[in-house]
Amino acid sequence: MAIRGKQKSLKDVAKVYKDKALQAINPGVPYKNYKTGSSKAYKTGRLLSSIASENRISNIFRKDKNTEQIVFSFDIAPNGAPYGKYVHNGTYKMGKRPFAEIAAESPEFKFALDQYINTNVVQGKLDSFFNNINEQMEKAGVKVDTT
Repeated sequence: MAIRGKQKSLKDVAKVYKDKALQAINPGVPYKNYKTGSSKAYKTGRLLSSIASENRISNIFRKDKNTEQIVFSFDIAPNGAPYGKYVHNGTYKMGKRPFAEIAAESPEFKFALDQYINTNVVQGKLDSFFNNINEQMEKAGVKVDTT
């Protein structure tokens, strides 16, 4: 995880998310909706290793260059462990162990995402907004002092 207070990139946010999802699989984190009280979803290690290898940090969050939208992609049923969706969502015989949801709801992930949004997205939008206002004012003949 990146240093607290340091400006976050999408890779930092993705790393926090992936770490929290893997932690929810093994060794498990407290989860009140499951009868054992833990989200632990680990027996052989195949699900853990498949999710760890298939979900690369560089691909979890991507920014679309054309639309400026951020695309989130996390595979809960990767190659080698297609049963991950049953572990995550549960079945009629087995309660769910929603490791991806647990990761998304973790305070560390929320903090990293807030840091990214507040420093990169909001600041960039505000800069663009004020630059646009300055250009419009200058076109109208009003001198803008930016000091």
